[in-house]
Formats: sequence, C-alpha cells, structure tokens
Amino acid sequence: MPIYQIDHETIYDYTLPVLYSNHLAYMLPRSVPRQNWISHRIEVEPNPTARQERLDIYGNRALAFSIEQEHEHFRFKTTGVVEVKAEEPPAQSPAWEEVAKLLKCPADSDTLEASMYAFSSPFANTDDSVRNYALESFQPGRPIFDSAKELMTRIFTDCAYTPGATRIGAQPQEILRGRKGVCQDFAHLMIGCLRSLHLPCRYISGYLRTHPPKGQPKLIGADATHAWVATFIPGHGWVEFDPTNNVLGGDEHIILAWGRDFGDVSPLKGVITGGGNPILKVGVNVDEK
Repeated sequence: MPIYQIDHETIYDYTLPVLYSNHLAYMLPRSVPRQNWISHRIEVEPNPTARQERLDIYGNRALAFSIEQEHEHFRFKTTGVVEVKAEEPPAQSPAWEEVAKLLKCPADSDTLEASMYAFSSPFANTDDSVRNYALESFQPGRPIFDSAKELMTRIFTDCAYTPGATRIGAQPQEILRGRKGVCQDFAHLMIGCLRSLHLPCRYISGYLRTHPPKGQPKLIGADATHAWVATFIPGHGWVEFDPTNNVLGGDEHIILAWGRDFGDVSPLKGVITGGGNPILKVGVNVDEK
C-alpha cells in the first residue's frame, strides 16, 4: 500500500486590509476503510481568534474559524501523511432498475443513507438531455456496475479537459452541451446522469497522485485538488469512478470529503470584510514516501 506526503497551501494577498473574516475548511482527513492517516496538521496565518471543528450531515470533518485582526496576507496550509489501498470492484452487481427501485423504499440503514444521494442538488440538477445521455449506457436489465463504468468511459471520451472553459456551478446539462471542462464538471455530469435514473451518486473531493511526462521532473506544488464520484451497489457498497481519467478510484485517489456536489465540500471558502482585489496562490504537492 503506497504512503503519500501531501502538502496543500492556499495564500491570499489583499490590496486593501481585511478587517474581519470567517472561513470554513473541508481539508481535515476523513476516516474511510481504504485510508489510514498517519499524521496531519493545519497552519493558519494570522492566528484565528476562534476556531471550531464539527461533523457535517455527511460525516465530514469541517473546520470553522474567524480572524478578527486586520491583515493583508492570509495563509492556510495542511500537511499530512496517509496510507492508501485500492478496493476490489464488485464481481457482480444487480440490474440498475432493481437498485433504483430499492432506493425508493430503503430496507436497511446503508440503503437509507445512500438514498439521500439519489436526488438533484444545487450544483447537479438534471433534465431530459442528461437522462437520455445516461440511458445510452443504462440499457434495460444491465448490471449497474457495468453501466456506470461505461458511462464513465463515455464522459472521458466525449468531453475534453479544458481549464477555464466553464464556470463554478455549471450544471450537468451545460457540461453536456459544451463537452469541455475540468474534473469538477465531469463529476457533476456523471452525478446528474445517475441521479436522472434515481441512482445514488456522491461527489468526492480529494487529491490524485499525478505523474510528470516521461523524462521530465515532477514540479513541486503543481498538483491540484481533484474530484470524482461514487455510486452505491447493494451487497457491495460504494464504488468510486473517476470520469476525468477513466479509472476506478484506487490507491492514487486520496479522499478528503464527500457530499451531494461541490457546494457541500468546497475545500476552503469564506466571507471577508475589506480586502480589495485579492491575489490567490495555491500549491499542492502529492509525493509517494
């Protein structure tokens, strides 16, 4: 099982002083069976006046904090070491229609928990175009795992990774029309497709170990946060799909948090008084130890 050193630093330099700020971070490690966080620490500058950690409705660890002193420079850095293992895909899975039917009348706690991810959410609404696109993979009687895997491959094939082509909060139908975007967009498109068929799908925020082009050195700080999805398969559990890279979630995918969509688990957000036009710098580095 690989062990990774993760460093994630966010810096804001403000053109005018910030008088007061409130922040919410979803960058505390989440405990899941395929991950073991060996260490983790957070550094915040200026030092928060108040801070509180809590669990949200999805079981994520969230850190809320306030900075009440005037400042023109803000820095938030997380450093952690995590051991990650891959999970085996299901040997077989029920037909997708059976799963959709089961989710409408949950019979146990796992299915009940999964059912909250089967409905539209603010960043992942659906329409007929999204449903029709999904149905090309979800043919009558087909196993849900096979259908979801093919859908992932089609999104990877049909859409071009194009930074800056979309806006934050672009809906699945917009991504489907433009066929361009980034990992967040492709995750939302797959979520919209599955939910259009009343199948559960959750958005996962985390990191992905990246590899430099052959013969070139890895650039320090050039990694980024990543987004992928998971759907629930009765009798097996949650299975992760990465439509940006056309792979199942594995030992190079490090989970931070999950929710209905990006809006639930934005890594770092806040409200400030003052500040002018901020200059943002973000550096992420994922290295195998």
